[in-house]
Amino acid sequence: MKKSILLFLDIIFVIVIGVVYTKKLVMKETILLILLLASLIGAAIIIFLMISSSKNKKIKWLENRLDVWNNISYHVKRAGDEAFNELPVGIMIFDEEYEIKWANRFAKNMFQNKLVERTLQTIHNDLFNQIKEGNEKIKISVYDRKYDVIYREEHRLLYFFDETERENIIQKYRDRTTALGIIYLDNMEQSLAELDVQERSKLRGRYLGEISDWITQIGGYLKSYSDDRSVIVLDQKQLSVMIKEKFDILDKIRAISEENELRVTASIGIACWDVSYEELGSYAQNAIELAEKRGGDQAVVNIQNEKIQYFGAKTNALEKSSKVLVRVMAQTLRETIEKAKNVIIMGHKNTDTDCFGAMIAVLKMVISCDKEVKVVCEESNCDPTVRRILDTTAKEHMGLMEYLCNSQEALSLIDDKSLLIVVDSQSPQIVSNPELLNKCTLAVVDHHRRGEISFENPKFNYVEPYASSSVELVTEMIPFFGKKVEISSFEATVMLSGVIVDTNNFTFRTGSRTFDVASILKELGADTIKVKSLLREEIGRRKEIAELESLATVVFDKYAVVKVPENKIVDRVLLAQVSERLLEIDGIGASFTIGKIDNSLIGISARSYLNINVQVIMEELGGGGHLNGAAAQIKDKSIDEAYDMLYEVLDRGQMNEGEENMKIILTEDVKGKGVKGDIIDVANGYANFLIAGNKAALATPENLKKAKEDKEKEKEEALRYLQLMNKLKADIENKSINVYIKMGEDGKLFGSVTTKQIADEFEKQYGIHIDKRKIELANEINSLGIYDGEVHLHKDIVAKFEIHVLEK
Repeated sequence: MKKSILLFLDIIFVIVIGVVYTKKLVMKETILLILLLASLIGAAIIIFLMISSSKNKKIKWLENRLDVWNNISYHVKRAGDEAFNELPVGIMIFDEEYEIKWANRFAKNMFQNKLVERTLQTIHNDLFNQIKEGNEKIKISVYDRKYDVIYREEHRLLYFFDETERENIIQKYRDRTTALGIIYLDNMEQSLAELDVQERSKLRGRYLGEISDWITQIGGYLKSYSDDRSVIVLDQKQLSVMIKEKFDILDKIRAISEENELRVTASIGIACWDVSYEELGSYAQNAIELAEKRGGDQAVVNIQNEKIQYFGAKTNALEKSSKVLVRVMAQTLRETIEKAKNVIIMGHKNTDTDCFGAMIAVLKMVISCDKEVKVVCEESNCDPTVRRILDTTAKEHMGLMEYLCNSQEALSLIDDKSLLIVVDSQSPQIVSNPELLNKCTLAVVDHHRRGEISFENPKFNYVEPYASSSVELVTEMIPFFGKKVEISSFEATVMLSGVIVDTNNFTFRTGSRTFDVASILKELGADTIKVKSLLREEIGRRKEIAELESLATVVFDKYAVVKVPENKIVDRVLLAQVSERLLEIDGIGASFTIGKIDNSLIGISARSYLNINVQVIMEELGGGGHLNGAAAQIKDKSIDEAYDMLYEVLDRGQMNEGEENMKIILTEDVKGKGVKGDIIDVANGYANFLIAGNKAALATPENLKKAKEDKEKEKEEALRYLQLMNKLKADIENKSINVYIKMGEDGKLFGSVTTKQIADEFEKQYGIHIDKRKIELANEINSLGIYDGEVHLHKDIVAKFEIHVLEK
């Protein structure tokens, strides 16, 4: 401010000198110039000082700012260091080869291992695979902790956030999700029908008691609503124990049946969804229906957001003993055909002899109803045997050929008033032409176990997994069809060949009704020699099968697996034939043949003996079939990749079969397992369930020692109790009591004498208290007289006395 005033005065002084000099009013000229120059120099100095002062202030301000920034930078650096190394956030950087270049302390502690210069695949394969797939948000588990992972692809940077508590809360919620189940005892009424009342009641009690014990152990709720049907309520955690134990109740029910030579099995359908009870009940009903349609003796579990799981199915479906259903289905099919304008018959891709034979039988049934009919059958979509049959048909049975058509012709003939009958398949994925499915009314006849994907609400649906073949189902309907169905000897021969192929010469899935059907076909003129001729293999085919058999390897000591060379394309029938031949090798329980059936599709054919369920194995790979015969198709994979997928499923099955049991000590009585103090071996999952519920303890040396001591104490107490009961027996034995009752005018008692009255009289007359529940009477006391009574004081101690019933 002062410098500004001086500058202002100096400028005024310069102006005054300038005016004086101009007017030449005073002083000499030289003096004036000196004064003017001095004033200008002074002004310049003042301006310089002012500018310097301003710069100094700015410098000072910048210096102050720098000091502040340096102070802040220090704290920011400290905060950054803490964020990198102290906060519970893992940070990891890797290069283009997925090799870790840097990781903070949290990440190192998280994996409990050295990370730098190791690959992501080495430290966590699941994390590596998800990054390869390009997922930005990832969930992983490391040891017992759960983490959310954020992936920044542009910087190859990973952030790890520990979300274990959140996931545990979510898991607790899921564990409490309600599960609803339905249990059917298959074929019980028919199996028990010929037994006497007492034996029926006893066996029914054994079955229901086994189920009740099983549910009690799990901690669920059971309610029977008929002799052979029950409802169960539990939660998802309890359901997981059932899954862990693979629904061993199915084996227990089957064991009771085998012991008593009965054909009773159990079917279970369970749904576990976070939905309304009405919707949950619908899912449970669908599950039990699926179990039944797949042949029973199995459990079907439908858990929200999970693939449907199947357990059991270790036996073939029970053959139905009554033909009432066959008659009803035959009449219903006839009525459905008669209502249609015309009929199209279709089978599955790569049509085999059973499919072709069933289509011929249905064709003849439709012809008997005087309806226009066509069979979708193209030679290019048939297996070699059917192609040979078609060749014979074209030469010797021209009348049959006029009913055959291709897919395009069928599409031109069909409309909403037509009827499409699909035989030997209930999967829309493998029918000859899926385009036909939604254009008209649908009817289905099939003998395969139902899979997850099937036709929706067909007008007519006859699916019976107990049957050996589709030909068996259709042939059974012919006598009940209500029309004269004309079948030639050649047609009967083709139908019989379908039965023989599907049963592998009456080896698999063969029941008494299979032989009945064979007898019917024989009566219709089926020629077994001609069947043999149709099913013969060419020498080249036989050599091809033998060559592939030589490539077999044995897995887990009981599975034979053949990998067809990658450069070879084969048909499905060849795969099945190789698998069937492999079963002839001693010690092989199941066989699998893997080969290309076209350039982008791998086929796997599976066959088995005894209780190895290849259907379940193939369902894991997206296929299906029967207990002893099944198949799957895998797209866009190599033979080796398909083999790896199969091996993984087999390995998982081995692990489940070979899972070690856990030894535990029961701390309280557990129905069906033992009493308090018993040391038992049970599956790990069930053992953990009992331990968590304080019903058991792990059989450690310390616990075993304590259990032994407790047992000794219990023995001593039991001995003292036994002595006391023997003394009580001596006090009760051979005594008699008088019970006085009122009589009616007709000489009859009012009601009957109860055990409570007897106990009260005994105490009143002898001063001995007896538990009324321990008193047993040989007969109901409803008249005057002398009766024998027993008091069961102990399992080995029974005291007898007399009861004198007198009129009051």
